[in-house]
Amino acid sequence: MTNTFKEFASQAGPIRTILYILAIITIVFKPANNTVMSLEGLDFIPTLILPVIAPLLTTGFFLDMLMCKIYSAEQTDEVKAKFKIISRVDLILAILLLAFWTPYMLSMN
Repeated sequence: MTNTFKEFASQAGPIRTILYILAIITIVFKPANNTVMSLEGLDFIPTLILPVIAPLLTTGFFLDMLMCKIYSAEQTDEVKAKFKIISRVDLILAILLLAFWTPYMLSMN
């Protein structure tokens, strides 16, 4: 299983891998929906920084899916399969970000 992750990370490239890791961190450290925004200490990271990063990541995933589709349009079947897997991972993470962060964003006044 570790080899599968290493192989996927090498195919996806370092920038996408960092993007995936950042999305997972953003999902894991999402604060509770009724959390008050903090401007001091380390509490500002989940209450101020992560709510800004989540929509940017979601938009980035949708743009990456579009670029994968455009790039793989006239490529070999092997390259198309690679970018199809990358697009699916992008879609899964975008849906997870939307599912986890939408209630938090809606609870903000």
